[in-house]
Amino acid sequence: MVLIILFPFLLVLTVTVHYGFLTRLMAILDTGWAQSIKLITIICGLFVAHVVEVVVYAFVYYFAHLIPGFGELPGSSFEDWINTLYFSFVAYSSLGAGDLSASGWFKILYGLEAINGLVLITWSASFSLLAMNRMKFCQPCSESDSIE
Repeated sequence: MVLIILFPFLLVLTVTVHYGFLTRLMAILDTGWAQSIKLITIICGLFVAHVVEVVVYAFVYYFAHLIPGFGELPGSSFEDWINTLYFSFVAYSSLGAGDLSASGWFKILYGLEAINGLVLITWSASFSLLAMNRMKFCQPCSESDSIE
């Protein structure tokens, strides 16, 4: 029951965070910076956005274990912050490492975080491609092809 309330909140929160980062990163395209600096800044900004989103889920795992019957992390503990953060990175990136596994409702939240992460990662990839197109990042490559 808690998951029905919790996940939509997490989904809206992470999408809002991501949107906030993307809108601020879009402003970089209008600067007079060198193309390489723009691209590096955008990629690093996207990386930071994903880390923030992972930390959001990690906080949920860290405190949700206090809800009776929600689940646990067998062989380890969500009370250990590094395990919680690692578990969240694994879920968000859809890596699926087998050294940590959840039980109970944590399994469902783990799967939902993976879908959420996949959507946000592909959004970042699309944004990167659009940013490179707007910067005409590959124009020198296409011009050299057309000279022949």
